[in-house]
Order: sequence, then C-alpha cells, then structure tokens
Amino acid sequence: MHVVVAASHSFVHASQMGHLPIAQDVFLDVFDQAPIQDLKSGDVLLNAGAPAGHVYNIESGMLMVSRAGGDGRRQVLSFLVRDNFVGLTATDHYFFTVEAVTPSRVVCVSRRAFTERLAGDPEAERAFMNMLFRVLEDAYDLVYSLGQRTAVERLAVFLLYMRYWKRISNAISDDNDPVLDTVHLPMSREDIADFLGLKKETVSRSFRQLEEQHLISRRERNQIHIEALDALRKIAGIWDFASPWRLR
Repeated sequence: MHVVVAASHSFVHASQMGHLPIAQDVFLDVFDQAPIQDLKSGDVLLNAGAPAGHVYNIESGMLMVSRAGGDGRRQVLSFLVRDNFVGLTATDHYFFTVEAVTPSRVVCVSRRAFTERLAGDPEAERAFMNMLFRVLEDAYDLVYSLGQRTAVERLAVFLLYMRYWKRISNAISDDNDPVLDTVHLPMSREDIADFLGLKKETVSRSFRQLEEQHLISRRERNQIHIEALDALRKIAGIWDFASPWRLR
C-alpha cells in the first residue's frame, strides 16, 4: 500500500497493491456509515484557516490540495483520487485548501470520532502509524522527484505520478497493463504549473517537447497517451512516483 502526502499534516490512503506485504488501514472503517457529500468542479471542500473539525475519504472524482503564500502565490501540493484520505492535522485549523477538480463524492466524519476510533483499538492505531510512516516516505519522494530537475523532466515526473495514481486507485497489480498507458489530466495547465513550480507557458512547451520526441501523444481532451514508458522514466530520472526501496 502506498500513500502520497498532500501536505505536512494531511494524509491520503490508497488501495492495497497485491505485492506489498502491508496490512490494510483498518481504521478507515470509521467511514463506512459516514455522511456523503457531493461536490461540483470548483467546489471547495476545506478552506485554509477554517477550524479542522472533520476528516474525509474520497469515493470518486479528483480533488486538489493547495496552499497560498503571503504574497498570493499558490503551490499545488497534491491531486487526490478515490480512496485518498485528507483533513487530519496536528493543529486546530486547516493550513491548506482542498477543492474539487472534477465532480467528486466524499464521505466525512468528525475529527473527534476519528481519534476515538484510534484510541479504542490498538490494531487501528498501529495501522494509522504505518500510514504516517508511508506519508513521510512519500514526502521525501516528492522532494526527490521534483528537485533539481528541468521543466521537461518535471513534467515527465508528473505524468508518471498520474500513471501511478491510476494504478493505485484502480488496484491494478500488473505495472505493464496497457490501460496504464493513457492518463487523464482533468486539471488545468495552470494547476499543473503550480504543482511543478513552473509557468503555464513552460508546461505547454514541455508537453510539445515530449510529443516531438514521440514519448507521448495527445488523444481526446485531457487524455495523454504514453508512447515510450521506459524513455519517459529515463527522462524523469525515476522508475515511478514511489520510493525505489519499496519497489524492490
């Protein structure tokens, strides 16, 4: 099982991969009978600065986590998909914003109910701690994968990141499954730019460069087909958007 960090204290959960000997996150059963909330594209689920009273699990769609600095510049921290868990913080207020990229459905429980679930079950608490360790590992992955790289290399990392989450959220055990060759990018070019720390025009130019090298092709709207996966990984400098140790 892998998790990708959305922000320093916001955690996400992903479906178990068959080859990884890590226990299920049993604490997530707290969401089984939780109220459902439907979001339209652009709806804000959490606002930075609001009281951190609830935690959420995503049932469908895609959400985006971001944070704005004092100068107004925005950093996109993560894109969240089905089975991602977000909203728990170590403080009394959210310090990040979460909004829907596509129509989405989430389930919600109170922060108090969640912490009581952990306090009442040592197995659930241990599973939660395992998730925290994986969040920390993925935070290092994020720094490593995007740091000290050119614009084209960063975009290659991003495409692998989206491929990775498609594999996780659809519980695809075979990394060579052809369905993974096509990734859906419903977010805007500006959103991608703010995730990669680039300008929107640079992102568009980098897409063209990857196309000219015949590494990707653009199909339907917001659909990217990976034509040469090994070459894309070589440019990105990583096997995939995951810790090399955990992929051994």
